[in-house]
Amino acid sequence: MAGIFSVGGLASGLDSNSIISQLIAIERQPIARIQAKVSALTKQQTGVREARTKLLVLRNLFKDFQLGLKFKDFQAPSSNESVLKATATGSSPTQGSFQIAVTQLATASVARSSSRLGAPINPAVALNTSGISTQVTSGTFTINGVQFNVNPATTSLNTLIGQINGSAAGVTAAYNAGTDTISFTNTTPGNTAIINFGATGDTSNLLSVLGTPGAVQLAGVGGSTTVTGNRILGAVVTSNVLNTVAFASGAVTAGNFRVNGVTITVDPTVDTLGDVLSRINASGAGVTASVDLATDTIRVVSKNLGSRTISFQDGTSNFLTRTNLTTATQTAGLDAQYTVDGGAVQTSNSNDVTTAISGVTLNLRGLGTSTVSVSADADAIVKTVQSFITAFNDSVASLDERTKKGGVLQGDTTLRSIETYLRSNVFTRVAGLPGTVESLRDIGISTGEAFDSSAVFQLHLDETKLRAAIGENRAGVEALFTNSSDTGVADSLFAFLDGATASSGYLNERARAGGSIDTQIQSANDRITALERAVGLREKRLRAQFTQLETLTASLQAQGGALGSIR
Repeated sequence: MAGIFSVGGLASGLDSNSIISQLIAIERQPIARIQAKVSALTKQQTGVREARTKLLVLRNLFKDFQLGLKFKDFQAPSSNESVLKATATGSSPTQGSFQIAVTQLATASVARSSSRLGAPINPAVALNTSGISTQVTSGTFTINGVQFNVNPATTSLNTLIGQINGSAAGVTAAYNAGTDTISFTNTTPGNTAIINFGATGDTSNLLSVLGTPGAVQLAGVGGSTTVTGNRILGAVVTSNVLNTVAFASGAVTAGNFRVNGVTITVDPTVDTLGDVLSRINASGAGVTASVDLATDTIRVVSKNLGSRTISFQDGTSNFLTRTNLTTATQTAGLDAQYTVDGGAVQTSNSNDVTTAISGVTLNLRGLGTSTVSVSADADAIVKTVQSFITAFNDSVASLDERTKKGGVLQGDTTLRSIETYLRSNVFTRVAGLPGTVESLRDIGISTGEAFDSSAVFQLHLDETKLRAAIGENRAGVEALFTNSSDTGVADSLFAFLDGATASSGYLNERARAGGSIDTQIQSANDRITALERAVGLREKRLRAQFTQLETLTASLQAQGGALGSIR
């Protein structure tokens, strides 16, 4: 026993440690037998859990068969996917081959402000008060190497134009109030040299505000190079609060308006143009609104395709009037047009057509003709049947391995009864099915060509025969596995396995924590603990007894020595 020190046989000559060890070993034999039992029970518990897991996989597959998911898979390949793509979306689409001719795609309606949002600037007053939408910074700018100064608080656009035209820059600048843009032309007729804008060291952003960097340079009047700024000077800035924006038609008032009947609110003291457009886009109006910076207009595109225009109605706010949308120029969209098998022209307000072939959605992509072939998806059904065979074989093999001679659950009647049930009922004949299908053998499932009574029961698939059955009698194949009368193979086997593998079922009752096997293991461990305690006490008593023997022997030896010395 740990903690006890003894040296045996010093007086008696007996090897007490060896004697005690042998006696304790005999005492521990019942513990070893119980430990072996615990090990066997643990293996049994693991074996039942593993078998249940395999059976759960099979049970779940049978449930999938009952749901009929894979039997409801259909395929609808298109011979020309640049014209259309087809998808079987219904549970029972019309099968066959259909020729679809697309003669027109559906397009969206587009509305655009009837005129620009902002007002032209006043070129005769200082830039800061001219209505120019981007703040000009003081400093220098350069054209063709000639440097100019600008102070937006005192300098007008006309003043700058005069300075440029009178300089040695060799260009003539002009402001067009109609387009609210500025242009530059080489003064010398026929001069096609590039006009250079900006130089290192420039400190004003004026050229950027005028939109000359990156603007296209063309041969203008007289063949000279001409550049027109790509920015409208008085264009509305979407990030500015509305009551600070100089709309050409006047100020925006607070309140609401409607787009396609959906009410939108606006508060010009806090909302920017960007805020209002975002509110429109996030609403149920079914449109996408944005500012076209190149034209200083609002462009509204319908999310729904087809020939219907977009409705704009002012309410208590004049926002739509001020942004020129109540008088918007609208280009109505087009409805899609197509024919089926050369029949009458049909129309759709969407390029996703669900009425051409029952249970099939056509996504129209381009003009032309395509053939759509609708049929059951045999690949999906074959894959599902193969999964069933794999799960069935794994379950039976797992049960056989554990219950055979030498298995961790050798002779277990519960597991053997499950295996027997599966083997006996998997080929059950199902009456009343459409066609000639009555059992799994009729669709290519068997136990193989050669029978071997010593081999584990396993299913095999003749895929060619299964595909032929699907093609000839898909409904019959489905009904063989599952049907409304719950007589299919999957129906009956699911009902059996659902009970066997349930959380409250007898397999889980044996294998779960706190279940029947676990209870046996705990009881055995408790017995081991009690026996260990008893053996420890026994060893302690034996050592005490041998110590007393040694002490007595030593005393007697001392007395004998004393008596011997008297003689």
